[in-house]
Amino acid sequence: MLPAQPEPVQALGIDEIRRGRPRWIPDEATGIWQTAVDRWHVSFVDLSGKQGLLGQVEGRTAQAVITWLADRDQAWRDAVRYVAVDMCTIFKSAIRRVLPQATLVVDHFHLVQLANQPLTEVRRRVTVTHRGRRGPRATASGNCATGSPAPPPGCAASTSTLSSTSCPTCPG
Repeated sequence: MLPAQPEPVQALGIDEIRRGRPRWIPDEATGIWQTAVDRWHVSFVDLSGKQGLLGQVEGRTAQAVITWLADRDQAWRDAVRYVAVDMCTIFKSAIRRVLPQATLVVDHFHLVQLANQPLTEVRRRVTVTHRGRRGPRATASGNCATGSPAPPPGCAASTSTLSSTSCPTCPG
């Protein structure tokens, strides 16, 4: 059971979590499918001490975050120096309104994820440029270096006479 009023924290972590799948029902008047249950929750975690999970509220809105933080007393809110969030603008706007003194930081998981996105795009583009397709393909004939039907530039071998591992001029 979570405490009604957790002890003050210096570093607060806020993140959303989806519990199960959303449930949909048709609106009888319009026939349009609407969400009956959307299981998004926002979790509040003590990052500076040993309290762990401080609270969890249903919904993934700025108002849900504002309401939970507003339920803490002013001394509790004033004690928060840092708030770690993902890059969700919903959380940013709520923190700026309720905890204006807190330094907003991005948690390391989401920061690394953001840094990896352009690397993945470059890796995929280079793979398509180099191989002419997305990923590895095992072929008995074809380019010894890339597996594509055409030999790479500078390859002295004929793809019809060599296996994929016996080209003397191609790497691999």
